[in-house]
Formats: sequence, C-alpha cells, structure tokens
Amino acid sequence: MASEVVDGLVLPLRVSGHPALDFCNTRAGWAGPTPKEYLHSYQHLALWAREVGVTPTTHRAAPGTGEPVLARALALREALYPVATGGGTPAHWAVVNAELARAAATATLTSGGPGQVARWRLAGDADDAPLLAVAWAAGELLTSVPAGAVQACPGAGCGWLFHDPRGRRRWCSMAWCGNRAKVRRHSLRSRPA
Repeated sequence: MASEVVDGLVLPLRVSGHPALDFCNTRAGWAGPTPKEYLHSYQHLALWAREVGVTPTTHRAAPGTGEPVLARALALREALYPVATGGGTPAHWAVVNAELARAAATATLTSGGPGQVARWRLAGDADDAPLLAVAWAAGELLTSVPAGAVQACPGAGCGWLFHDPRGRRRWCSMAWCGNRAKVRRHSLRSRPA
C-alpha cells in the first residue's frame, strides 16, 4: 500500500476522506492472511494522529504508558472497521462506545470567537490523547456519514476504507489498487488460449 516516511516512521497515505477511516487504514490487507501493520508503536500512533490533524502536536508517552494505549488503539481500530462499514457486533459497538465515552469525559465546549461557531476541545495532555482524538473523530464519523457511504477497497491485499457519498468510487485509489486491477484484467485477456 502507499506510504510515506515522516520523522523516520512509515505511515500510510491518507485516501479515505475522514480521519477515523484513515485510522482504520493504518492496517492494510484486512481480509488477507498477512495484513500490513503501520502502528508498530505508540510513537507511530502519536505521529499519525498529528499528521492527520486530530491532535495539534506529537504526544510523548510517559515510560510504561505507551504500550497499553497502543493496545487500546488497536482494539478500537479492530472494532471500528466493521462498525464503519455498516456492520459490527454488539461487542464491536461496545469497544467504540467505551473509547468515545473516555474522549467525551475530557471534552469541553469552547468559544470560536466573534462570528465563529463554538468547538469541542479535548484535554490534550494525557498519554491517551491521540487515542481519545481518534475516538472522538470516530463518533463524528458515525453520526454524520450515512450507512452505506463507507466502502472497503476490493483491491488485492488492501481493504482500506473510504468515504463514498455518491456511490461511484470503487477503489481506495485508482493510482494504486485500480490500476493494478486494470493491469491484471488486461493480462488475463491478453494471454493466449
């Protein structure tokens, strides 16, 4: 899958149209036997959160606290994927709701200033700030995007999610999965019988 190196760490490119879906895309090959993982450490999670704009800075975890936060983040991602695609079991919804409740407990409404709308602000000093920001984004996604408007890329080894409000998009990216599928189809048609 497509990735970039940021501050020495490999992160997936953003193709989905929403940070919560890009969070699901920190894993590729969802249905395959060997998925590709991008969140190898708390540092990956914190840097990714900054790069997609859900946190303003890259958080640093206190010694011994990063790995439990990463484990919760991976559990959230595992639950959010089926929930975002219109499915999910009650257990998946429980995981999403638990992290969203933690995020909501830190949220305060702040003034946007004259002529501006008020905004939600999450407390940003805790070690789990990147995770809480992702959970908050997931809540925003699930309450604003209708069921069926999130699709999973059918590309081989992909499964990345993307927002498809018009129902016309097929691939996470035409440049990657779409072109590979076109080349594969052309190759099959061109083979001698």
